[in-house]
Amino acid sequence: MTLNRLLKALVLCPTLLLLAFAARSQKTVTGKITDEKGSPITGASIVVKGGKTGTTTDASGNFVLNVPSTATSLTVSFVGFTPQDVDISSSSSVNVSLAPDNSSLTDVVVIGYGTAKKKDLSGSYSTVTAKNFNKIPSTTPDQLLQGKVAGLQVTVASGAPGAPASVKIRGNNSIRSGTDPLYVVDGVPLDGRSARPGFISSVSGLGTMPDANPLTYLNPGDIQDISVLKDASASAIYGSRGANGVVMITTKTGAAGPARFDVGTSWSIGGLMKQPDVLNASEYRTALAKYGASSDSGASINPFDAIIQHKLSQNYSVAFNGGGSENSRFRASFFASKFPGLVDKTALNKYIGNINGSYKFLDNKLTLKFGLTAANTKEQIAPISNDAGSTGNLVSLAMQWNPTLLLQRSATDYTVNPNGQINPALLSRAYNDYAVVTTLLGNISAGYKIFPSLEYMFFYGVNYSSGTRGQELQGYITGTGGNADGAGLANTASAQLFSQTITHTLTFTKDFNDVSLTALAGYEYYATKYKWQASSVYQFDYNLDITDLVPIHYYDNMQDGEQANLTTSSSNDPTTELQSYFGRVQLGYKNKYIITASFRADGSTKFGKNNRYGYFPAVSGKWSVSDEGFMKNSKVFNNLALRVGWGRTGNQSFPSGSSQDRYQYTSYGSLSVVNFANPDLKWETVSSTNGGIDFGFLNNRLTGSIDVFFKKTTDPLFPGTLAAPANSGIIWQNLAGYVTNKGGEIGLNWQIIQGKNFSWSISPTATYVVNKFVYPEAGSGPMVLTGNLNGKGTSATYVQAIANGQPVDVFYLRKFYGFDKDGFSITDDSATYNGDPNPRWIVGFGTELDYKKWSLVINMHGAFNYVIYNNTLQSVTGLSFITNGSNISKTLINTTESVANPVSASTRYLYSGNYMKMGNVTLSYRMGDIGKVIKNASVYFTGVNLFSITKYPGFDPEVNVSKADINSTGIPSIGIDYVGYPTVRSFTLGINLSLGN
Repeated sequence: MTLNRLLKALVLCPTLLLLAFAARSQKTVTGKITDEKGSPITGASIVVKGGKTGTTTDASGNFVLNVPSTATSLTVSFVGFTPQDVDISSSSSVNVSLAPDNSSLTDVVVIGYGTAKKKDLSGSYSTVTAKNFNKIPSTTPDQLLQGKVAGLQVTVASGAPGAPASVKIRGNNSIRSGTDPLYVVDGVPLDGRSARPGFISSVSGLGTMPDANPLTYLNPGDIQDISVLKDASASAIYGSRGANGVVMITTKTGAAGPARFDVGTSWSIGGLMKQPDVLNASEYRTALAKYGASSDSGASINPFDAIIQHKLSQNYSVAFNGGGSENSRFRASFFASKFPGLVDKTALNKYIGNINGSYKFLDNKLTLKFGLTAANTKEQIAPISNDAGSTGNLVSLAMQWNPTLLLQRSATDYTVNPNGQINPALLSRAYNDYAVVTTLLGNISAGYKIFPSLEYMFFYGVNYSSGTRGQELQGYITGTGGNADGAGLANTASAQLFSQTITHTLTFTKDFNDVSLTALAGYEYYATKYKWQASSVYQFDYNLDITDLVPIHYYDNMQDGEQANLTTSSSNDPTTELQSYFGRVQLGYKNKYIITASFRADGSTKFGKNNRYGYFPAVSGKWSVSDEGFMKNSKVFNNLALRVGWGRTGNQSFPSGSSQDRYQYTSYGSLSVVNFANPDLKWETVSSTNGGIDFGFLNNRLTGSIDVFFKKTTDPLFPGTLAAPANSGIIWQNLAGYVTNKGGEIGLNWQIIQGKNFSWSISPTATYVVNKFVYPEAGSGPMVLTGNLNGKGTSATYVQAIANGQPVDVFYLRKFYGFDKDGFSITDDSATYNGDPNPRWIVGFGTELDYKKWSLVINMHGAFNYVIYNNTLQSVTGLSFITNGSNISKTLINTTESVANPVSASTRYLYSGNYMKMGNVTLSYRMGDIGKVIKNASVYFTGVNLFSITKYPGFDPEVNVSKADINSTGIPSIGIDYVGYPTVRSFTLGINLSLGN
């Protein structure tokens, strides 16, 4: 036993001595890291200067670090702030306030198939982080950028929950649809379509419901930042899909440091941003007397009250940060929301789960990452379309209803309008429409550093979405037209969307003294497939009397419908496959001169066998003038850089199988042509040239960029027809014409005041774009008429054109000169080109004021120098309609127009679309830590769509309605306003906080 004790002592003593020596050779440093406003910074990096020992701050900004006793200084850093060295030679406790790095040149931003420092970018990029998003209860991420990025036009033309937004980067590139940018989420390129089945009703007059927003399944609270690749030198790495620019969405990842829960909740309530421009009961009675009409029914009502609801929206989110290190990060989140719309029986409920992780192994040589988003959305849809016929939609019916006529006398007694107009309250009750979509978006990647300078990366991404929809019109309502008139109608539909991406890349990064080199080579395979099926049946034998209703929806009981009236249809699009080879080289010299070149070859099954591959080169350069010797001591510029770039991108956003002979069976034994084959069909190609200046003044408190650009779209795709005596049907072809967009943009960020207790910043943006279509073969007349009007008196009326030398969708109308002595319109005998629907100017303005723990953020956006056609005024609230008991627009009362003046399209209905909208205002208060568990608590109050400064008399000048063209070639219209879902003004109260130790 004595020997054993002796041996233990011999072993233990040196160990204790080593531990004692180690303890004496180290010291513990504690501290807290905050921003300039005193708010804690979570995840800030603290490293011993000149060494590798380090840690990160927790949710309260605190840290504890054991450092060598010889250490005298720590380096504290965080993205977006200026790194700071802190002296610890005479203190073991430090409190550090980091100053914002206003230049943000050291920020790492996401680019195609990689990342880069902002100062190394030679193309035209813009990145908006979560901190600078629009502070709104958004159901889709595209609205977060409205007014935030120069060159980006985001138009939200509908107040419906989850409504699609039109997104254009530097103008309208094509004469067709498919002008939205490519969206890439965490490296996964999206198909751009939604699996929510389209509207399939055979009820005449109700029109086609707008499509769903394809980004609905994303939780805006999960998004870390959004990068916009604007010019071809930036987006050419995406080749055939980059013609309309690229929007790259990066979701949040787990942060290093202690585990914590981030919790958020908000409640919203809304109302009309602007009341409808129609007469109230008193004004209507005065008008009846003026025009000799006899439709006074004695009541005084607001018909909109019958279709408007004011329900509370609710949002709840929780995110778990796994408490990882720099080499091991994990995050999981869940989001649930109930978003009732302003119009009765409209809503969007969302349930979204997200997990992602990042892990490093083998001395950081192997990196594994994964991400998965699972979402379920349920949408309730009202009969509000942008192309309803004379029967009208829910909104137009409410606008037209006689305000002296009751809508309803009891729960089962609805007024029948003597003029035959459908009762909007009854239509709302009889119509039901629900769509449910389940989506999975996932990715997994593995990267291995073969050498310190060479890394291989494998990436797999998948997007699967499945949707169902049920729609009915109960049989107790009559007057809607079509086979459902008094008989009942039901539709059911389903759709599936599946796309996948496999990518292999090799990246070489090396510094050679004054030369830096980054080279990328890659291969990618992408495939996407879409299919749908639908059934429709009319004539049911129950719910034909409103006093005897059975609580069973028609679409849940299709077998009860008259089977002789059952129709079915289905479609299975050919799979679109894309095989790509690409590469990029970035060469820098002395951090002053940067040249970037990229090349991509895309082979697509969409194109003809003679043009299977397209080739997309790009090159750009940047000169950092402020890093030159003669600028080192400049007292004016902190940063000055010149950029120039050129590139070529493609557009393949048109139906799959368009280069092949395609047929479809329309009924038993009946075969029709979808399109004829064209073996020479090829890409729509956009060539883009860009020049830019990046600058920083006043110690980078005033920073910004100015760009000028010119884009030319050649070989525009167009669905034409074969010359007689060939069979009827379309054939896709490339026109010899082209589309140009030229202009400039500016984006600024000015920290006007930057003090300890008070700061004020502004961030204005402005974009100028001139659009033109050139096709000499078309001659001086229109190549295609588009902009088909809808409503009373507008059958087969087209007010826009695609024409040589004119902007896309130029208005083509007879000029209006006023009224003659009898009150009839005076117009030209023939139509001429009379107005551009494409805004020349797109502007945004943001400002933030901070005082101690208070913060006020204001964001505005607008558009100028364009015109809108008021189809609503012409076909819904026109003066002549008062003679049959319908309401009319207030703007018509003091005109000399006769009630006998017929409905006729002319420049009379063209209005300036100029507007500036108060998009959102947010007041927040940072409460900070509460007790030992609640961290970083804050409360905020937000107002959205508070007002719009405009002379336009409609609901909202922010219009994006697609009207059919005369040949049904799928060419969309621009700038026609026709009774869509009205814009909603909402107010939100929200709370955010973290839970942790």
